[in-house]
Amino acid sequence: MDLRQIQKTIDRAIKNIWVDRISKDHELFYLLKEDTLKNALYYHLRTELASLLDQHNLRIYTEFHHGGFIADLVIVKLKDDPGDSYHLKDDIENVLTIIELKYKACGTMKFFEDDVLKIKNYIDATPLASTQYYLAFIHEVEYEYIEGDSWLTLEQKVWAKDRLTELSGHYIDEKMKWTVLSHNGMNENYKMGNIVRGTNINTF
Repeated sequence: MDLRQIQKTIDRAIKNIWVDRISKDHELFYLLKEDTLKNALYYHLRTELASLLDQHNLRIYTEFHHGGFIADLVIVKLKDDPGDSYHLKDDIENVLTIIELKYKACGTMKFFEDDVLKIKNYIDATPLASTQYYLAFIHEVEYEYIEGDSWLTLEQKVWAKDRLTELSGHYIDEKMKWTVLSHNGMNENYKMGNIVRGTNINTF
């Protein structure tokens, strides 16, 4: 399996987990704040991708230093024979996936917009990298329904093309709506997938 196919497999898993597993975790009150979201995503990814991780020497790390920043969660490819370097970070051959997470109940958008800019900074710092990027945002406030609603401006969508996917969870008509908006061209049937769970906004 070549690198592109590995990334497509990871991409489908991330999108499936967001709409099927993370939405369910939220409905069942497993998610409290951002750290529990990160833990849940790590758990589901490691479970879902177990055989792929073992077969291709892939690993999932959190709080990963990359491009001068600290990424919330990454999937990396290790060298064929890791363990002989001074530190494990020196055995990383490629960063395949970076996921930035945000989980807020307040109305301000700045925290989320800052993570969009963080992704742009990653791309600027490593412009030739084949890394795929994901914004995984839960915002527990009421939104107006807008088809294809995006956190990105038109200008930002230019650099996001082929590189970025938006994963969102927010309230519409007092129900949580979970969406996937792919700018990366992978697994096209998830270009605008969504699921609505029955959690009422008044619970929080």
